[in-house]
Amino acid sequence: MKEKLWTSNFLKACFANFLMGFAFYLIGTTMPFYIGEKYGATEAETGLILASYIIATLLVRPFSGYIVDSYSRKKVYIIAYFFFVFVYFGYMWASTIALFVLARMMHGITWSVITTSSSTVAIDIIPSERRGEGIGFFGLTTTVAMSIGPFIGLYLYEKYPFEYNFYSTIIVGILGLLTALTIKVPKRETRKKEVLSLDRFILKPAVPIGINVLFISISYGMLFTYAAKFGLHELKISSTGFFFLFMAIGMAASRLFAGRLLDLGYVNQLMLVSLLIIGLGYTAFGLATSETLYFGSAIFIGLGYGMASPSFQTMIINVGTNDQRGTANSTFFTFYDLGIGIGMVISGFLATVLPSFGNLFVIGGILAFVGLLYYYFVSKKVYAAKKIK
Repeated sequence: MKEKLWTSNFLKACFANFLMGFAFYLIGTTMPFYIGEKYGATEAETGLILASYIIATLLVRPFSGYIVDSYSRKKVYIIAYFFFVFVYFGYMWASTIALFVLARMMHGITWSVITTSSSTVAIDIIPSERRGEGIGFFGLTTTVAMSIGPFIGLYLYEKYPFEYNFYSTIIVGILGLLTALTIKVPKRETRKKEVLSLDRFILKPAVPIGINVLFISISYGMLFTYAAKFGLHELKISSTGFFFLFMAIGMAASRLFAGRLLDLGYVNQLMLVSLLIIGLGYTAFGLATSETLYFGSAIFIGLGYGMASPSFQTMIINVGTNDQRGTANSTFFTFYDLGIGIGMVISGFLATVLPSFGNLFVIGGILAFVGLLYYYFVSKKVYAAKKIK
């Protein structure tokens, strides 16, 4: 008989993670508008400013895995959660671009630690034989927040002064912190530290799989930055926030079955299908000329990410030992963050030279197809050879 997945601790972990993601993404998609209006930044400057947090994240991410594996995972989680919420005040107080970038980089540091520690705490709670399913549902809380957050954020931006976005984010973040405080994490033996080496900071066997993560995360960096502007400015769609809501529907639908299939061993089938769907979804989105195609492609993109993200994360965790879970999660998020940052930066520059924002998303589709080929010829073989039974 399988161990119970939906315990009170797992539910609390999921809810705290949802509120964390909701706070982050509520304000994320409106940042390009805010930066342009308050500081008069160009598209290229906006991309660089938004991506500044990625620089800090990438610098800290490898160490966050080391910290999570070396110290109390819950304590690290709670401390990171506190500073994650506090940094939002920094955005409100930033009177210049330089101060805003500083707050953004501080946010990158806290985001690095909180995402690594939260997912590692969840994995400690999830029964090992239901890991794929558990990671899928836990990840769903982030992806739903990633979709509903922008929807709410764009609504607040359209209806109220931007300060309301900040206030809402801080309130949601505080609720998440209070929830996280009630989570009970199983006791574990602290990992002994002897000689420091590269594998304490990044899971070397998982690097080829991490490279595969880059392809879809670069595309997502483009999508997160310019999906709303594409709909609002070029297609004249006023309710662009619904794009992220439809994306959430696709993610939720795929998470209902993807995790179980993953635990049953259908990882290759899931990955190949998901990357194909992501590629087709981005291509259709980039070529959209109507609301139907604009919102319809969101469902396909969400469906693909809902299968691909937990599958990649589970693969990377499965090539490491139990005392490398923090490092494994750190490795997954390092490549994901790197891709999003690259996507934000290059999309900012490309947006100034390409005739349409839609061209960005066609490029995103091409990247997904390249990722599909890379998976078939590289990642699939690496995982078969490195997976720990």
